[in-house]
Amino acid sequence: MAYESVVVHSVDLLENFRDVLQRQHDELEVVYDTLNSECTLQGENWNDPQYTYLKECIDEYYQLSKTQLAQLEDSTAYITSLIEKLRAI
Repeated sequence: MAYESVVVHSVDLLENFRDVLQRQHDELEVVYDTLNSECTLQGENWNDPQYTYLKECIDEYYQLSKTQLAQLEDSTAYITSLIEKLRAI
């Protein structure tokens, strides 16, 4: 996030950047959700300590990814707010 000042040379380029971030966010969210749900669907299919370890790793990764996606959403919201302010000038 910008804390002191921001120099924007082109609002249109900033808007394009925001759109790219949003698309990437949406794609990553689908990938993370699919990974988690496919692993969960295995349920008791694997009776193996390695699967338990893998599931724990994927769960941890999934939680971290959700945190990163939330930060990306915050950044996108900030850019959207900035665009609105600049368009109002």
